[in-house]
Amino acid sequence: MDNNTEAKLLFKEFLNKLSSDDKKNLFNSILYNDQIGVNITDATGQTVFLNDAHTRITGQPKELYINNNMHDLEEQGVVVPSASLLVIETGEKVTLRQSTPQKRDFEVSAFPVFDSDGKLCYTVNLLSDITEVVNYKKRVSELEEYSNQLKQAITGDGHLIYQSHVMQQVVEKAQRVAETDVSVLITGPSGVGKELIADIIHEHSLRKDKPFIKINCAAIPEQLLESELFGYEPGAFTGGNPKGKKGLIESANSGSLLLDEIGELPLALQSKLLRVLQERSIRRLGGNKSIHVDFRLISSTNVDLKEKIANKEFREDLYYRLNVIYINVPPLEARRDDIPLLINHFIRLFNTKYDLDKSIDSDAMQFLAQYDFPGNVRELRNIVERLVIQSAGDRISMKDAYESLGILTHDSSEPAVPTLVNGEGLSLKQIMENYEKALLQEYIKIYKNGTELSKQLKTDQSTISRKLTKYGIKY
Repeated sequence: MDNNTEAKLLFKEFLNKLSSDDKKNLFNSILYNDQIGVNITDATGQTVFLNDAHTRITGQPKELYINNNMHDLEEQGVVVPSASLLVIETGEKVTLRQSTPQKRDFEVSAFPVFDSDGKLCYTVNLLSDITEVVNYKKRVSELEEYSNQLKQAITGDGHLIYQSHVMQQVVEKAQRVAETDVSVLITGPSGVGKELIADIIHEHSLRKDKPFIKINCAAIPEQLLESELFGYEPGAFTGGNPKGKKGLIESANSGSLLLDEIGELPLALQSKLLRVLQERSIRRLGGNKSIHVDFRLISSTNVDLKEKIANKEFREDLYYRLNVIYINVPPLEARRDDIPLLINHFIRLFNTKYDLDKSIDSDAMQFLAQYDFPGNVRELRNIVERLVIQSAGDRISMKDAYESLGILTHDSSEPAVPTLVNGEGLSLKQIMENYEKALLQEYIKIYKNGTELSKQLKTDQSTISRKLTKYGIKY
């Protein structure tokens, strides 16, 4: 006896033990349950029964089904395809996924019921709601589609996002120099993505399958930096690993080494790094053995190394060793075309992270695109995360954008006079520039030319013109 036959016999035995009232109660609890939708049709496809769960799952009223035939409903597009009709046609169980015009998704398991002569008399359809699952998959699909749309604007590990011509030139230069083994110096203000340019160079080089070691020269105390770079032998100093330690330069052998914030490298270590570049060998602390190293050096800095050279804070000979190829990454204010793309990218990113569905109003987008972002992409990312979390509704408004920059506006028919609410992390100059820019943006909504604007603000028209140009504000 197979398992299926045994199960049927056990169920039959179970039913025989039930009283008529118990059978009725069991039957009703199955048909009228709250979770599984039930739809029963006769052998012609005429609907004879629906429960309330079916109405909830499909989003369609009972009147649409009762006393109607599934042939007609399928032709009307009410439900396509009809699981009942497939069962009537094949005489076999059917499981499929269905959708309704009401944007409800559900899975249907339909099976035939035969009479004593083996003739089909009913089809029973059991529906389970999968709308949330489908919506989740749709959201994942949308993110994948968005990723594909950005394919041409994404390089390396998929973190550098741009569409401006100036950044395209930077990326193309990085890709060209990647094919050689020359040293590269990447400059630019903090937060512009210098490390991502270094990633591009390594990923497009012949060493892409080898180690890429990164070290921030400003993040490690000076007394530890030498041992981190060059490593040390056992017993070289108290508190060290008794087995000794390989340095980061040695770990980068056959690969690439990024020295971030190279301008903060102490002078004593600058001399040792210069020797490594000249001799292509290192000595661990406490050791006397020269270890050959072969690596591609990439350096980055947000300071003016020539000024440091003039102040005797950086070796000129090392500078020329580092600066065989020079790549400057411009600040975000010099590539404003990238700002809307980055904002939309970060909104999608944080929507996914926090399970939200925020979008941004066009005027708020325009306002943010005119902001200078002294902290560059890093600051923009933080501001967008703040907007996604703190904005009250699903739409990020102009007011939300103002407040994210530390400016509070007031509803009025007159130009709103911004009030500074938070200048944390900004200099006095930056706070005042933010305030001045916000003030001008409010006034040009009311006064549409320089003459009116200068009159209302009691200053000369040339000053107004100069400041509008400075902040990228247009009538």
